[in-house]
Amino acid sequence: MAELEPAAAGVSSAVSRLGDLLRVAVAGVLLVGGRQMSLGEEWPGAFLWLSVGYFGAAVALAVLRPIRLRRSAAWVTAAVLLDVAALTGVMMVSGGFRSGLVPFLYLAVGGASLVVSRRLAAFYAALVALALLGENLWRGWLGAGASDAYLVGLSGAGAFAVALATQALGERLRRAEESVRAQQETLAWQREINDRILRELRDGVLVVDDEDMVRYASQPLRLWLGREPVGERVDAILPGVDRALARAGGERWVTVQGRRLRCRASVPYRGGGWLVFVSDLEEVSREFERNKLASLGALVGGVAHEVRNPLAAVVQALELMRGEEDATARETLRAMALDNAERIERLVEDVLSLGRRQRPRPEVLDLSAWLGPWWREALSRLGRREEEVMLEVEKGLCVWADPLHLRHILDNLLDNAAHFASRRAGAIRVCARAEGERVRLEVCDDGPGPAPQVRERLFEPFVSSRAGGTGLGLYVARTLARANQGEVEWGDAGCFRVWLPRPAQA
Repeated sequence: MAELEPAAAGVSSAVSRLGDLLRVAVAGVLLVGGRQMSLGEEWPGAFLWLSVGYFGAAVALAVLRPIRLRRSAAWVTAAVLLDVAALTGVMMVSGGFRSGLVPFLYLAVGGASLVVSRRLAAFYAALVALALLGENLWRGWLGAGASDAYLVGLSGAGAFAVALATQALGERLRRAEESVRAQQETLAWQREINDRILRELRDGVLVVDDEDMVRYASQPLRLWLGREPVGERVDAILPGVDRALARAGGERWVTVQGRRLRCRASVPYRGGGWLVFVSDLEEVSREFERNKLASLGALVGGVAHEVRNPLAAVVQALELMRGEEDATARETLRAMALDNAERIERLVEDVLSLGRRQRPRPEVLDLSAWLGPWWREALSRLGRREEEVMLEVEKGLCVWADPLHLRHILDNLLDNAAHFASRRAGAIRVCARAEGERVRLEVCDDGPGPAPQVRERLFEPFVSSRAGGTGLGLYVARTLARANQGEVEWGDAGCFRVWLPRPAQA
């Protein structure tokens, strides 16, 4: 019985209801008008009991339909057995094959086959074929005038044709309904997603039909207007916003409920409707101001935290120098104070570089010519030998970048590498080569690389894994690279990569 395929609720329910009605109707016709149709003439008493029993069972099946949904395959099979048994019995007392009841058997097996598997449909057809054959054999054995065996056989084959055809039709109906249901679920899901997006949007959205009547208004717009505008004309809600503005794809400023709103209208499809996007720029400005103050607070807090420790060291060194008589100790304290003062100066310089950063002014830079002077200047500044800092660059390799920004990026990365690198030959490598539409600059050192606990936060401000570091160098380098349509990333160990566009991408 587990072979009943999971039919769509609509198909199985409709077929079940229709089958119940037809069964009750057929049983009622047999009970009320069977004698008028010359049925049951051979055994009138048996015909009466068969008709009454069939009608009662048909009514019982219809009444028990809600219970049948729990094990629908078993109930469908029981209904087919009832139909075949009752109709075959009526045929036996009504002249057999010549009674004209074979189409009713086809109707029973065809209706049941709509909601079952192919195997069960064939089983129902076999029941009908065997019932017809058995009834004809029984009639021949009694000598009551058996029908032509050839016609009985064709009728049995017809039962198979009806069962398999209706089963295939039912399967197609189920697939079609499942497809429709899946599409409805997808549409419902998309509608829910769209509603959620519209609810979360800070901008207001109006959907206007081809008669300029508002059909939908998002929640922000309803709050700004103080009412539900659906069903009103759009120009009564937003003066000056009309279809001409939508066709032009223009915008207009309006004042509603004391709010200054920017309205942008457009026609997104051919159906005549159009959309209006409404922005409250005052709210956007207030949000921007809040974010700016929050960022400023975080920056000031970070600077204060980074300045406090070296400043405390400077003050302590000066206090100790006041009462120190030993010249060597005083020189050590003086060096400590100067070192921490330089740390504060570097921090202030990095913070100021963030504030005075100008918009990039990119130009074509020949790296093979530009990196040479920068490399020699960096060697002098860092106190490194030429063999310690290797420079490798393809001849004629060019980038599109602001030279001042590129210098600041490479200085920060090279300072970071020099802190961790050894004094061996080739301890630091600066390489540049083309990779497709971009140029890859690498600054690598033979050190251990960033500490594991800071690798996920390397490019955040005030995050550093080296003693005395300000934690702003990598942050500034990435910020400047992105301003030049590039990127800075950590590769592995002590290697950082700078990606910059080539001139052809400018």
